[in-house]
Amino acid sequence: MEIIEGKLYFIKDEFIEKYNPKYHLMENKEAGTKRPTYFCFRDRVDKSILWFVPMSSKYDKYLKIYDNIKSKKGIEPNNFVFARNLAGKKAVFLIQNMFPTLEKYIEQEYKKAGISIKVPKAVKEEIDKKTRDIFALTNKGIIATFTNLPEFIKDIKKES
Repeated sequence: MEIIEGKLYFIKDEFIEKYNPKYHLMENKEAGTKRPTYFCFRDRVDKSILWFVPMSSKYDKYLKIYDNIKSKKGIEPNNFVFARNLAGKKAVFLIQNMFPTLEKYIEQEYKKAGISIKVPKAVKEEIDKKTRDIFALTNKGIIATFTNLPEFIKDIKKES
């Protein structure tokens, strides 16, 4: 399968079983369906590593959290990217839950009625900006995600 950056994918159960709960990953199934869907992009340095950002349909829940953080701290949080129209629905990308993986753990592309879902360019650009912000914080030794990214990267590189 050809992996295309910016597309949405499902991850194999094998990956979740191997790396959760050590890295606090989201569960891979919800009410018998595959969940969550992940936005995918390649690492800029090590092209064998793919980054997955979970997507949630709980838009209002995360918007409330976002607004609360913004009002308390007076800054725009880099935890979330909101998409008002993703295949006709609202969705939120959870930057705080992103993690590295490898192609062998990708199960399949997420499609609706057999058609690839197009992530709007503005949403892709915001995901790119916020993930770069997270990487910059991580490089300074600040853990800005639920996952310990430096440790997770070491584990993933052992497999690549």
